[in-house]
Order: sequence, then C-alpha cells, then structure tokens
Amino acid sequence: MGYRVVNAEEKAEAIRLVVEMKCSVPQASELTGVGPTALRRWVLHWRREHAGRTQLPRPQDQDLIESLQAQLALLEAENQVLKKQLPSHLKVLFNRTK
Repeated sequence: MGYRVVNAEEKAEAIRLVVEMKCSVPQASELTGVGPTALRRWVLHWRREHAGRTQLPRPQDQDLIESLQAQLALLEAENQVLKKQLPSHLKVLFNRTK
C-alpha cells in the first residue's frame, strides 16, 4: 500500500472537518481519503500554531452581535431614564418634598 500526495486545499479541508465541524479523525479520514495518522499529525500541528488565538466571528454572527449591542444600549438608556424618574414618583406617592 502506497501513499498519495495531498495538496494544500485537501489538507485544509481535512483539518477543517476535525477542528470546525467537530468530526472525529476516523470520520474525517474516511471522508477525505487521508490516513488517520497523517490527519492527527496535521490537526496537532494546526492546534499548536493556533493556540491561544480566538476564532474571529463569522459575518452573520457579527451582524447579530452588533444588533444585540444596539438593543443593550437602548435598554440601558431606558433604564437610566426610569431611574431618574423614580424619585419624582416617590415624592408623589409618599407626599414628600425636598
């Protein structure tokens, strides 16, 4: 049994299956036709190179993050307005004046 030369695209796809798609090494190996030992070695090398780096959010995730941040800012602003109005309501309820 011989070996075959794997180009960079096939190697990247095999690594992506294991790292991002959470396939097991044997499953990814079977899907791509790459040997499991080589794939484990590639994944280990990739993880060492990318250790400590966080994955950047995808564009659709970034849109969701921005919309949620805008909603949060609006709710916080509304909360501040309500906090400022609360003492005037307490004056009326408890008939207090300063």
